[in-house]
Amino acid sequence: MIASAQAAEGHAQSSGLPQFDSSVFASQVFWTIVSFVVLMYLLRRYVIPAINDILDSRGKKISEDLQHAEKVRREADRLLAGYREQMDRARQMAATTMDEARAGAIAIRDHALAELNEELAKKKSSALEEIERARLQAMEDVRSAAVEIAMLATEKLIAKTVTRAKADGMVKEALDHLEQNKASLH
Repeated sequence: MIASAQAAEGHAQSSGLPQFDSSVFASQVFWTIVSFVVLMYLLRRYVIPAINDILDSRGKKISEDLQHAEKVRREADRLLAGYREQMDRARQMAATTMDEARAGAIAIRDHALAELNEELAKKKSSALEEIERARLQAMEDVRSAAVEIAMLATEKLIAKTVTRAKADGMVKEALDHLEQNKASLH
């Protein structure tokens, strides 16, 4: 057996794999465990706290960023609500202004229409008065012409001069007689 262990040992040395050499195997396991424990101690003492600090600061930063984002979102919501409220007020003011403008335009139109109707009524009244004056003037002219004709006809018929007053009276009498005849015909 010893020969086979020596043969195996010789074979391990000759193959160049010292980790399989049984003479150093125990010390390798010891130093591996010691190195592992030292590494764990160093990791636990220096690396893990640094990593935890970094993770904590990142977590704190993320939490602050989330709080800030929530604050900004609430502010944006508040501003949006204010903007919407201002837009509603502006729309209401525009609608009120439009209604007032319409009412003003209607009032101006009605006032202008009333003035126009009043002006037309005045012109109509003036025209009717003018027509009446023209009618009266025409009747006066006709009467005057009739008086003149009657005077000339009477002078020629009776060969005597008739005064203007007498001729007027005769024409008036003749016209009254005509009006009475005309009234009795209707």
